[in-house]
Amino acid sequence: MNAVAILLYRNIVASIDKVFLVWQVVFPIVYIFIAGYSYSALIGDQGVPIGDKTVPYPAYLAAGMIGFNMMNSSTIAGSIIWNDKRNGMLQQILVMPFARMEYIAGAIITIMLMGLASAGLIFVAGSPTLVGSAEPTLVGSLYVLYALIMGAIFFGSIAIIISTRLKSSEGFNVIVNSVFLFFSFVSTAFYPTQGVPGALSTAFYFNPLTYIVNITRAGIFNEIDLFTNIEVGVIATVTAAAFFLATLSMLKMKV
Repeated sequence: MNAVAILLYRNIVASIDKVFLVWQVVFPIVYIFIAGYSYSALIGDQGVPIGDKTVPYPAYLAAGMIGFNMMNSSTIAGSIIWNDKRNGMLQQILVMPFARMEYIAGAIITIMLMGLASAGLIFVAGSPTLVGSAEPTLVGSLYVLYALIMGAIFFGSIAIIISTRLKSSEGFNVIVNSVFLFFSFVSTAFYPTQGVPGALSTAFYFNPLTYIVNITRAGIFNEIDLFTNIEVGVIATVTAAAFFLATLSMLKMKV
């Protein structure tokens, strides 16, 4: 645990771009208040259904941006590994008393802390849109926390897999941006499945981000039901598989 703590400190202090952190918070806030209220003018007063209630679109979007921002934060896991490989830092770390699993754990915990911190800031900043719709409870908060932790591990694992397989920074950026673009827009982060064409609506449920934002919204708006618990089980299984593949890729990677 001491080794993981050292690597965690090193990731936070030395490996994370401060401008990226600012963008991680500013972009979602701008999107919530500009796109949220602009699109709500098209939707009208009917709102968006979530469970047994209907919420205004800005509130729907604010809850979705929490999961979306957590996903964006996870690209740091891949960036850390890629930069360490390129600069020869990874080889130096691994000849020290650090195991590869400790290195992976440090990267994943970094993502989790960043994701939770940015999610908290977005929740606070977007709270004006949630007033009157959100129904925070202890159980609901646990569901939100679970969704964010699972999301950080899943998307962090995906970023690690990509970073261990590619040999150029251009290829890494193109693949990561392409994959995460699919995750972003073929999901319920920005719009519900109601009214979406059948094939596209089905594709939403092959996307782990859909389950993450659905669980997050269920916790925030206190609309937890049987389907929410099914989604909890699905995202746990998918995350475990992604983490296993990321660990395997990291263990087999040549430095």
